[in-house]
Amino acid sequence: MNRWTKALAVVAAASMLVPLSACGGDSDAGKTKLSFFANNTQTTYQKVIDEFEKQNPDIVIDFSTTTGAQSGYQQTLQTRVSGGQLADVYMVPPEALSDLVKSGMVKDLTDEPFMEKIGESNKNAYSVDGKVYGMAISAYATVMAYNKDLLAQVGYDEIPATWDEFLDMCQKLQDAGITPYLEAKDRLGVPVESWLGYDSAQAGESLDAKIDDGSATFEEVYGTYFEEWYKIIDEGLMSSDVAGISPDQTLSEFTSGRLAVMPSGPWYIADYENAKLNYGFGMIPMLNEGDTPYAPGYPDPAFGINAKISGKELEAAEKFLTFLTSEEGLKAYQEGTGLIPNVEGYTASVDEAYQSDYDLYIATGNVYLNSAHWTKGATALRNEIYTQLQQVATGSITPTEAAANLDTKFETLS
Repeated sequence: MNRWTKALAVVAAASMLVPLSACGGDSDAGKTKLSFFANNTQTTYQKVIDEFEKQNPDIVIDFSTTTGAQSGYQQTLQTRVSGGQLADVYMVPPEALSDLVKSGMVKDLTDEPFMEKIGESNKNAYSVDGKVYGMAISAYATVMAYNKDLLAQVGYDEIPATWDEFLDMCQKLQDAGITPYLEAKDRLGVPVESWLGYDSAQAGESLDAKIDDGSATFEEVYGTYFEEWYKIIDEGLMSSDVAGISPDQTLSEFTSGRLAVMPSGPWYIADYENAKLNYGFGMIPMLNEGDTPYAPGYPDPAFGINAKISGKELEAAEKFLTFLTSEEGLKAYQEGTGLIPNVEGYTASVDEAYQSDYDLYIATGNVYLNSAHWTKGATALRNEIYTQLQQVATGSITPTEAAANLDTKFETLS
């Protein structure tokens, strides 16, 4: 990545910074203020904040996020690091970990007592050179949400297991006048990571790690996957308009009952319930019959502590992370974020609709995140994938050209 010092390139993001602490005035006099920069809204974290402040009346959380929520978070994080304005506690995206460690802005948490409850997979996800720098307390897997009523109209009661079978279902939905499937412009190519995950497991090493070390190229690895994904565009089963469709627009189409299938997860359950949809969750279709199911996923962004803080602020930060591994903290976290904790000793509540996918992917560890295996330019490369697939969707370039362009981008990064 190594873009932390390029503040001018992201200076616009600084204007997106929104301090949202509801606390203030004389009631906070004498309290330790703990700044917390998050990748989602204050509403999402309010239950966590309220319960923590209730248990620690001498500490007040000074919350901030970006108006762009998760989509603007990494950009603003870079600006805050380069400007020396990093919060005491902040969310560490996996793509940013390497550069945060190099910049000396994230504290080593390896031997902290609160890390004893964190599973090895979550620790490994936020480790560099054997040291753990982020506390991930949940994991995610992107799956397919589907409208049961719309699928039933064409004779289906679940998502097919293979990509070709999925395309057949989409054709039947299209013939029935139903929009089959949509992805958002900044999340294009959802099945690709599933296919990469399975093939990496078969190879005994991450295919993206091979690209990273120079023993393979994006064109060699991604070209075939992009060609497969492009079938759904080429056959007219997903509109080229996806090059400009936002996640909120995709969600709106689904909750309105006009869209049959969308990539999703438990974070959208409340929206589906509010819309009174008859919905279900299903697997990501694999390329071949018999392939072990994998899903795009990873331990969620981790809680990190600013390595530059000390004294009361550091003590408060450590108390906050300790709280987040407690029964009360994890319950508040799950209720507020909709994410599923996977901390040792805590039994998470998994919605019945998502249980089978939780068992299929999260419980088995069969999730894959390509950018976790790139040691340079992870955020830039991931964004470049979406940019290239937008051009593929509109017919501006071929899938093979898109993969080759990723190699060109990769060569510019350091």
